[in-house]
Amino acid sequence: MAFRQVFKTQARHMSSSSRKFFVGGNWKCNGSLGQAQELVGMLNTAKIPADVEVVVAPSQVHAATVKASLRADVRVSGQDVWKQGNGAFTGETSAEMLKDLGAEYTLVGHSERREKGETNEIVAKKAAYALEKGLGVIACIGETKEHREANQTVTYITEQLDAYAAEIKDWTNVVIAYEPIWAIGTGLTASPEQAQEVHASIRAWLKEKVSPDAADKTRVIYGGSVGAKNAPELSQKEDIDGFLVGGASLKPDFLHIINAQNPTTNVGGAVNVAINGFGRIGRLVLRAAAKNPLINIVAINDPFISTTYMEYMLEYDTVHGKFDGSLSHDEKHIFVNGKPIRVFNEMNPANIKWGEEQVQYVVESTGAFTTLEKASAHMKNGVEKVVISAPSSDAPMFVMGVNHELYEKNMHVVSNASCTTNCLAPLAKVVNDKFGIKEGLMTTVHAVTATQKTVDGPSKKDWRGGRGACFNIIPSSTGAAKAVGKVIPSLNGKLTGMSFRVPTADVSVVDLTARL
Repeated sequence: MAFRQVFKTQARHMSSSSRKFFVGGNWKCNGSLGQAQELVGMLNTAKIPADVEVVVAPSQVHAATVKASLRADVRVSGQDVWKQGNGAFTGETSAEMLKDLGAEYTLVGHSERREKGETNEIVAKKAAYALEKGLGVIACIGETKEHREANQTVTYITEQLDAYAAEIKDWTNVVIAYEPIWAIGTGLTASPEQAQEVHASIRAWLKEKVSPDAADKTRVIYGGSVGAKNAPELSQKEDIDGFLVGGASLKPDFLHIINAQNPTTNVGGAVNVAINGFGRIGRLVLRAAAKNPLINIVAINDPFISTTYMEYMLEYDTVHGKFDGSLSHDEKHIFVNGKPIRVFNEMNPANIKWGEEQVQYVVESTGAFTTLEKASAHMKNGVEKVVISAPSSDAPMFVMGVNHELYEKNMHVVSNASCTTNCLAPLAKVVNDKFGIKEGLMTTVHAVTATQKTVDGPSKKDWRGGRGACFNIIPSSTGAAKAVGKVIPSLNGKLTGMSFRVPTADVSVVDLTARL
């Protein structure tokens, strides 16, 4: 038969300029609503080329929520659809329902549905009804290991294609997804050449059984085991117009697959972050990150706290209240909104196996490793950057909105300064830029901190610091004024200041008196 012909492989751009590259993510029956929202956050911050169409198929239970928060250029698909409209069809989802929630596509004929007994004819009727109601259809076909070994691949998928052709009259909104079932989750791999061979046969079938125009315009995507490593080579095959991705669509790898035609390390999405030191700052970093789609906390190190205690400390906070989300733990992880976070218990940063969790950035919040030399120990295990959550004597120091534009890519360890500096520096910058500051005195009225005494006791630093924090206003020193000179060099030596520790659990204030 003519459609058995295998065409000579060429670069995609020579033959398929009319077919927009298509990447579909089938989330299948996976994850909690929180995890679905994390995936949405990843996609919302991703780099998506204008010449790539991205479609995700969340669980029907999560589809409405995903659609409501997903960026407009990423489309939503159903994982399956019924062959008729609304009615007494328990457990089914109609095309009308998918249209109502804003979906633009639906999968039909996926191998995991066919395994439940769906025939070619039923699958084709589903596709035809969905198309009639205005949905695009991702029409799945594929062969088993037995068919592949018996050299019946083309014969078997042709039977599936013929069934579609008997019901579908207009192929404009059809995407064909070829699934080599024998190479999914089996450890076996379909080579790019094997995939191209089948795709070329499918396109030949379209030309013979539908029309030359359909053969030229219908996208045929690959639904085998696609990952970040093999996607670029597959994407260059003449008749492979994209991918239908399963497990990899639940991981950051999906962003690399989306960018397969133009591989880049800058694919956007969340950054993998670890926290060293799960004290006051470390816990608040995690609380803030849990609501930020750009930050993916993957690991925590603290040599003094068990996972059981970590869960408890994170869940209940005297100042900030109960954690807004789900928490659990096992021996080596805490689970935040269902997502595992690996826990290490190392004293020395150089011994923490951050690389096992693909950590990119470390928040150094122990207060113990604040110099360049000490903080750089994290980088022995694959870490790219370290952010110190305290002032540093020698690391570059930055305050957002004040001097962050001076950051350079070769600065691998930086300090985010102190809380007081982050309060004072923006104020001082505004006044200095507008009027010029000749000299200034700052006073910070500061809530109690963990270093203070709950009742009177000895203090190595100063006698007054040993007074009970809950009963006294305690004068103290502060390095914030000096630190401002580091982030605003024109103010170096012009500011001085002092601090009062007051018996409040939260809220601090800085007062600046300046001579202009």
